[in-house]
Amino acid sequence: MTVGSCLNKKLSVVLCADRFYMSEKALEMLKKEGKVVWADCKSENDLVQKVHGTKPKVIISEYFKITSQVMDASPNLKGIVVWGVGYDHIDLEAASERGIYVANTRGSNAESVAEHVFGLILCLSRKIHRLDDFVRAGKWTTREESGIPPELVAQDLYGKTIGIIGLGAIGSRVARIAQGFNMRVLAYDPYISPETAKERGAELVSLEKLLKESDFVTLHVTLTKETRGMISTKELNLMKPTAYLINASRGPVVDEDALIKALEEKKIAGAGLDVFTEEPISLDNPLLKFDNVMVTPHCAGNSKEALEATALMVSEEVIRILNDQVPENLVNRSQLMKKGYLG
Repeated sequence: MTVGSCLNKKLSVVLCADRFYMSEKALEMLKKEGKVVWADCKSENDLVQKVHGTKPKVIISEYFKITSQVMDASPNLKGIVVWGVGYDHIDLEAASERGIYVANTRGSNAESVAEHVFGLILCLSRKIHRLDDFVRAGKWTTREESGIPPELVAQDLYGKTIGIIGLGAIGSRVARIAQGFNMRVLAYDPYISPETAKERGAELVSLEKLLKESDFVTLHVTLTKETRGMISTKELNLMKPTAYLINASRGPVVDEDALIKALEEKKIAGAGLDVFTEEPISLDNPLLKFDNVMVTPHCAGNSKEALEATALMVSEEVIRILNDQVPENLVNRSQLMKKGYLG
């Protein structure tokens, strides 16, 4: 490598659109390849101005919306790397039209999310959060079985059916954990074959069959036009009244009003939610009034191990783009190929 090429690489700017975790190791990797700038912007216009002023080759974003206006502000922009898995905040079509790579960190937090999903499932099925309240309120007055009210009696996962919508990196790990509980595993995923589903430990079925037969329905899809509101009144009415809905993907995948109505009418047994239509969730959101709903603050993928892995994967993908290589977790590959940017 020549001295000139080193200088060019160092002059390439990597702009961090919002504040997210980056380990010292991940940052050091980036700083060896280019200049890291934290935008600290409050609005799209602020970010446009920052991009115009710094002309980054790569933008990293966790939640900050990256629009066509943001992209057009830098003639050098070659790639956008998502800190995490979901990329619904990136205008994918605009990026593809401009030949800009969009990459995510698929798989970096899969174990963390899958474990969190089962944490929610266990809390709901074993009534753990309600039993904790029961003890703390001084209602545990006898060791006899009759001392526990019927509505707080747990149910086993053994032999139950779990329905996984989206059998990708996270869904596959959920399937693997479910096998440890000897659960029957159903999956709905229009992008994989029955053979692939079987390899991942699941039986591929229709969405209707999955909803009708599952004791737990868990969502692991990205937010797209097709998945927005995919679980609404019709789908909730197909579920068993004893079944639970788990969502650790994106809030808008579930029609929140329909879910609230289903809970009010006892169409389903409860829900475990890590994501919501609006985040942070408002304290007057009706979902918070139900004692059969577990809520967590969009943190399923935020274990210490997952944070480290995600930060490293972000740096690796950025470095590939800085070196004019195709990122490994390219999410707009087919669009770029159609437009002639990839062979």
